[in-house]
Amino acid sequence: MKMKIVILGARGIPARYGGFDTLVEELSVRLVNQYGMDVTVYCRSNYYEQMQEYCSNVRCVYITAWRIKGIESLLHTFITAIHAVTKRFDIFFIVDPANAPIGMFLKLLGKKVVIHTDGLGWKRRKWGRLSRKYYRWVEFLCAKYIKTIVTDNPVMREYYITNYKRDSECIAYGAENLSGLNDKVLYELGIGNKHYLLVVARLEQENNTDIIIREYVASKVDMPLVIVGDAPYDREYMETLKGLANKRVFFVGRVDDQAKLNTLYAEAYLYIHGHEVGGTNPSLLRAMGLGTAPLVIDVPFNTSVIEDCGFVFGSNEGELSRVLVELVNDPGLVKEKGSMAKGRADGHFTWDSVAAHYKDYFETI
Repeated sequence: MKMKIVILGARGIPARYGGFDTLVEELSVRLVNQYGMDVTVYCRSNYYEQMQEYCSNVRCVYITAWRIKGIESLLHTFITAIHAVTKRFDIFFIVDPANAPIGMFLKLLGKKVVIHTDGLGWKRRKWGRLSRKYYRWVEFLCAKYIKTIVTDNPVMREYYITNYKRDSECIAYGAENLSGLNDKVLYELGIGNKHYLLVVARLEQENNTDIIIREYVASKVDMPLVIVGDAPYDREYMETLKGLANKRVFFVGRVDDQAKLNTLYAEAYLYIHGHEVGGTNPSLLRAMGLGTAPLVIDVPFNTSVIEDCGFVFGSNEGELSRVLVELVNDPGLVKEKGSMAKGRADGHFTWDSVAAHYKDYFETI
């Protein structure tokens, strides 16, 4: 009999925004088509103009989400859990640890719940005091009461062991393969065939885009900086970023077209990654999988992913600008690290291996 799995907490599929959505799409499609499982994904209808009942044989259920900063995911997950609880699902897989109270509710009803812990939400600078306390509390819920938790990075796994004496199933994300490119995007954005530096991120303070822009401008390197992403809930920070930029900085907004996004990654001279509070980051893996050398801020989450297959910078003033000058003047080394990064991604971070790991884990619960 087919195992029936429901996934809650993401915006939905096809993936359009954020790493969780990419995980949900890549995982659910493989669980259905490679392993014969029955998978349902609850989607936020206001993110989709076209609502299809099935996406690559994965059932999609659309329910409206109220776009309220900080509680959108929690509200939508609660409503979808109420809808899903009457169905006979074997596993409730919840992404985003902020939804841990919903997991507790489902556990009390006797449901089997798995929750993805993401990164250290309480360290995100966008959150106020109460929100940070909330993220500390949901960490505790995940570790002490949900118990069946997934981390995506060995550093996060060790964090839960050290702080809560709770082990987890450590399953990373997958990386993109070089396919479906659209070279026209470079000309559409005014980049043409120039070498450029790339940032892909939600434009929030903990992703350090302000530091990257400031250091880039100070470096005076003769290579454009292309920034993909937006700040839907923080217009003030967006204005700060634009104020720091010069005419060589291209803000292109969010790019939903996956072929265009892959092209931006694949054609970049260097991918700059300023994320500091997450686990294994999908944007970083995507760059590596497409053969672009990564330059990451020096935190364990990032260095454990790239190992010796990329470059590192600190947050001290002048450090990133110095590294940028060195790397722009050493294309041979950058190309070599790009090849190494792709080899590491192909060997350690494939979506097929990720799906196989989840399938095996779900079957043990």
